[in-house]
Amino acid sequence: MKNPYDLLDKEDLTPDLKMICDVCGLETVKAMLRHLSGLSFYIPKISRLDGFVKRFAKENESRTLKEIAKELNVTASYLKKKLSEKT
Repeated sequence: MKNPYDLLDKEDLTPDLKMICDVCGLETVKAMLRHLSGLSFYIPKISRLDGFVKRFAKENESRTLKEIAKELNVTASYLKKKLSEKT
């Protein structure tokens, strides 16, 4: 008997899963359905990954705060606040 996940096509997916399929591929969606069904996920903007934001800023110390903020698509004041927070 065939595994039902092997029979899935992109047309069978919900609109959200189709978006994931477009970015990650059908095999990734099938794996998510096998292992993560029933869970909900929120995918934040990269600027909300505090550890990354701090590391990115540190690795780009030679650039201005405004340049870094622009690249992360945040304001300079938001970036300054994040950098001043304790880890």
